[in-house]
Amino acid sequence: MTEKELRDHITAAVTDADLADTDIPAIDLYLDQILSLVADKNAASAPRYRERTLTKTMINNYSKDGLISPITGKKYSRSHIVEMLLVYALKNTLSIDEIKRVLTGVREEGGFTGEDMIRAYHQFLSIKQTNRQRAGEVVQAMLGEDALGVESDYDFFLSLLDILSLSAYLKEIGRELLEGRYKDLALRDQEIRQREEQEKKEGKEQAGAEKRERKAKKVQEKAERKIAKLDATPVADVIGNQD
Repeated sequence: MTEKELRDHITAAVTDADLADTDIPAIDLYLDQILSLVADKNAASAPRYRERTLTKTMINNYSKDGLISPITGKKYSRSHIVEMLLVYALKNTLSIDEIKRVLTGVREEGGFTGEDMIRAYHQFLSIKQTNRQRAGEVVQAMLGEDALGVESDYDFFLSLLDILSLSAYLKEIGRELLEGRYKDLALRDQEIRQREEQEKKEGKEQAGAEKRERKAKKVQEKAERKIAKLDATPVADVIGNQD
């Protein structure tokens, strides 16, 4: 591989096309309309990205798994569409559970509204555009510092390992950061279940204590009525009964 071919491959690797928030109509859209918008924008991507289409099944799964906010009816708002696009952007790096942890975290812990999500997505696309250029520059600078080329099979192999190792570390840094910031949803759900079970147990114990208290009160009242009855009975009647 020549240096020019390396640059061409780098360019192809970062040539994707994102649906901007400004491309999304202000009105709510049906699912087929959203897929059409994304497909039209994706047509300008390199072949590797055109193959990664957003599908109806994927969006339904995002909704079912709680990755996007609940919808009313069959239409999606701009903020819903932005959430879909964020999941779509992150799914090649993070697992679905990790993406859910991020988006649930910003909504529940960060207090993000739909408008906050749209604003963040707008800025994210600007950053991503910078990263397209930055990625190629980093790769070429890194290979230069490591004295690696791509002309020979040996150097090409080492160059590939070099690039992939950096990619792996960047991914793990991102995962470490999200784990340090947002709650583990499985652990959160477990804590909720434990709290509910504890509350249920305490409720049963309270109900049992109240039942025992009512029973003891009835026994006491019965005894008091019996004593009161004896007190009201004439002494002669009591002696007569004994005879």
